[in-house]
Amino acid sequence: MIEEYWGLKEKPFSNTPDTRFLYRTGEFEEALARLLYNIKEIGGGLTVITGEIGSGKTFLAFALMEKLKEEGYPVALITNPTFSPTGLLREMAYSFGLEKVPRYRMQILKLLREFLEKNGKVGVLIIDEAQILKPSLLEEIRLLLNLETPKTKLLQIVLFGQPELKKKINRMPQVRQRINVRYHLGPMDEEETEGYILHRLKVAGCTRRIFTVDAIKEIHRYSGGIPRVVNNLAQNALFVGYVQEKNEIDAEIIKDVAADLEMEEEERRRKGR
Repeated sequence: MIEEYWGLKEKPFSNTPDTRFLYRTGEFEEALARLLYNIKEIGGGLTVITGEIGSGKTFLAFALMEKLKEEGYPVALITNPTFSPTGLLREMAYSFGLEKVPRYRMQILKLLREFLEKNGKVGVLIIDEAQILKPSLLEEIRLLLNLETPKTKLLQIVLFGQPELKKKINRMPQVRQRINVRYHLGPMDEEETEGYILHRLKVAGCTRRIFTVDAIKEIHRYSGGIPRVVNNLAQNALFVGYVQEKNEIDAEIIKDVAADLEMEEEERRRKGR
């Protein structure tokens, strides 16, 4: 209904990691390039990517997984790491596509080693929301990095998490010393915010200008360039514009939506930092 009103074929601002809507900002490209270089060229063990809530970490994780799978790398993705150490190994095995996973830790490790040794390329374990990892799981991750042959690593691990992940790791020097690459995913600038909005609208079937230049400036001002907040503002603005039977989304609509979402206080907090 709303999409039809604006001439769209689907929702343009859903907060799902659909890589068709991927917009490659400078920060995104830099982070992805570092990840791929470390995995494919350096062969380092542990990579840590941090970013604020809604900054695009999950999108980056899915884009990395998609790229690696295209090139034949075995990839396991875990998005909610609330397991016991043995549970983590079991979930990892299932994510690699293994069947009949045994019950006990040493048996699972044996299965994983056999699987990884058979592949011509290093296996990659990607863990999203890694800030919720317990110390026992971080220690298990460190031990997993010991899966190797005399010549090469069998497994590389990438952790995506909010900034508190860095604090957790820094309290565990045995884990911190295994980090080969760190990167913090920053927000979009105003130009990137505009490109992001226009790109998502185009993918959704848009053939005309919907958001005015001033509206996009307001979206960036209230969102601080955080993709998830941009999506929330833009999607709600489309609804308000539909209800008001507008032909375009202007700055006033964005201000009203931001007030409804209580974003004015958030903007003041950001400026006060």
